[in-house]
Amino acid sequence: MWKLLCVAAYFLSFHLSEAKKGKKAKKESVSCGRHRAETCASCGRQANQCNGDCAWFSDLCMTKKEAADKKKSKEYYAVLGLPRRSDDAAVKAAYKKKALEFHPDKCALGKEECDANFRNVAEAFEVLGEKKLKRVFDKKGYEGVKKARGESGSGGGNGHPFAHMFGQGEQEDGSAEDLYGEKTDVMEVTDKTWNSFIGQRESPWLVQFYKPNDEDCTAVAGEYKKFGTTFKEFLNVGAVNCRQHAQICKQNSIGELDHPAVRWYPADSNKEPEICNEELTHKALGKWVNSMLPDYSTVLTSKIQMREWLDNGTNPAVVLFTDKKDSPPMWKALSSEFNGRIRMAAVTRCDKSGVFKTELQREFDVYVPGIIRIDPLGNLGSIAEKFPMELKKDKIALWLNKLRLVSKKDGPTATFKEWTRERVKAGDCGPKDSQICFLWLKGGMDKAVEAAMRSLAEKYRTDPIKLMWISSELNPSVLETFGLEESDLSDFLVAYRSKRGKFKLHEGELTFNALDGFVDGVLNGGGALTSKVHIDKLEL
Repeated sequence: MWKLLCVAAYFLSFHLSEAKKGKKAKKESVSCGRHRAETCASCGRQANQCNGDCAWFSDLCMTKKEAADKKKSKEYYAVLGLPRRSDDAAVKAAYKKKALEFHPDKCALGKEECDANFRNVAEAFEVLGEKKLKRVFDKKGYEGVKKARGESGSGGGNGHPFAHMFGQGEQEDGSAEDLYGEKTDVMEVTDKTWNSFIGQRESPWLVQFYKPNDEDCTAVAGEYKKFGTTFKEFLNVGAVNCRQHAQICKQNSIGELDHPAVRWYPADSNKEPEICNEELTHKALGKWVNSMLPDYSTVLTSKIQMREWLDNGTNPAVVLFTDKKDSPPMWKALSSEFNGRIRMAAVTRCDKSGVFKTELQREFDVYVPGIIRIDPLGNLGSIAEKFPMELKKDKIALWLNKLRLVSKKDGPTATFKEWTRERVKAGDCGPKDSQICFLWLKGGMDKAVEAAMRSLAEKYRTDPIKLMWISSELNPSVLETFGLEESDLSDFLVAYRSKRGKFKLHEGELTFNALDGFVDGVLNGGGALTSKVHIDKLEL
């Protein structure tokens, strides 16, 4: 008995060994022509490596049966005479060529054959000419396109038989894990946080909708993470995993062909999101987002423009000097945060080397990039304060908050507004203005006079009176208007009622006390305006 068991065990072991050898031989039984491989797909990547039991079709090595089946199916690249995964430009060029070749007016074949070929070419371009459908076709072929278009019949497939009852759809292969979240600067938004983060937002968001089992989504993940790190200080950057939170994606009209999809949600939650059609690279996203960020700062390019900007406001005036073509994203974000509390401007296209300085860069001694506060009463080029720290958003915000609090304590910024042609047209000290204007005819750069005028502006900054200044050197006719062209003095203060053409000249020292006494006397009726202007119509 024992011997019989041993013999049986021997024969069993022999047959198992032979079966393994046969299985191994079967794995290596595919002939590629000059060599053998386990499968046709592993024969090689060139047509001359794919023969014997295998066939080369659409740049791939496959079994002859697979090739025959594919030929029977829709092979759009072959219809256009292109290798698989040709780019968009090649697809368009091939379509034009084939459409012309099989056009009824040009085709040399029979009518039916021409029509059939023309329809095939049109159908091929309908898929390959649409980026989303082309991506699906490259991944899943014609069947994938049919399914994406909703042409899959009953839709049962291999999915869960009750999936439609639970809103799960077809079961997918591949990872469902988040691509972002922890250890990144991109926040994963879920069905529990969507409403509080996006639905009730008070600041803008950039959100990517993705599927972690989609190769296009995984391909852009690194660039999107890099973008999140760059913009984290001044923009909310989020992502939604559509495999885990399909309902959110559906609510935002994200279809199966759309991943990865990027949407811009503006600060106003009542506004619709904007669709990003840019390439999903760090740089391309950065440029697009910068164009979407609201900008409450003013871009300044000339001394005249800066003077007008300084005159038209009462909040602290802060200016960024940058070599960028537009206001940087950080500056735009700060301008939104301090809108209505700090006047912010940007001098763009500055030359860092200092060789080819812009007009305003020449006026100010500022390192680029740099931020300064300007005194509206000072001469252009004078700096009231420089931002002393590294240009980081949180540090700049602290400095701006300090300026805001000081300004709130002291009241509106004191200023004389420049008296220009535009202001006259707007009604300030013009022919129809019945209010008294106090005009500082500024002829020089007397520091003592400037200090006195600044103190005067400080005292009356909350009073509804018009304090204006004008350069008598650039506008000599203003001296003739008030009969001062022969005077040896450089600066004057005139009380002027333009509608009546009457004025009164301050005749005394240009100290604060003397100027204050003159203004107070005119306002309280102690100094009548009796002099008549010498020129009826003043041209500035």
